Amino acid sequence: MLANVATIMIRPRATMRRILDAPRDRLWLPILLLVALSALAGDSDRHEFDSLLAAARAHGIPPAVVILGILVAVTIVTLILFYVFAYAAWAIGRLMEGTGTPTDLRRAVAWGLVPAIWALLYRVPAVFLLPRSDATVRFGEQVRVDPGRLGSGCAAALIFGALELVILVWCAVVISNTVGEAHRFSSWRGLATVVLTSIAPLIIMIAAVLAM
Repeated sequence: MLANVATIMIRPRATMRRILDAPRDRLWLPILLLVALSALAGDSDRHEFDSLLAAARAHGIPPAVVILGILVAVTIVTLILFYVFAYAAWAIGRLMEGTGTPTDLRRAVAWGLVPAIWALLYRVPAVFLLPRSDATVRFGEQVRVDPGRLGSGCAAALIFGALELVILVWCAVVISNTVGEAHRFSSWRGLATVVLTSIAPLIIMIAAVLAM
């Protein structure tokens, strides 16, 4: 089963079919939890997080409790969004002559997010290697050198941004294939299903406004 985490990246349809044909899939929930962790690690703005920890210390709340609370909250939100998205992808896919079941689509959406797990390979090191430093060297009142800003300058931002773009595109490709395989139609229809599912709330809002 763990081999599927690697093969889904290069052979998404064949791997997804093997997963769908299996009697049980035990990895979809761990995948979602790792995706939630990857999303947290991908937040390169440490300032807000440090401010939150400082505020917690000021009120006598241990940082471990704050971190645990953030993890629980992100996990709950991730699960809610996942179930809503998977069900919507099932419903929209059915309108496009798809034959997948809600269970198939839950698996397909979860496994389609696997590229975000591989992003941990650079997101976790970035958390430790690119923090904002407090060691500021001052030269009078007008000039100062902040090693944290130098370490997270343009070059680092460009590299991180390029990697994020690669993961975003890879996620789009993989999830289009996994959703397409779950519904037994083409990957292009899978992409259309993902796009329509993503913009469905906007379409509903526009329709509601026009109906008023």
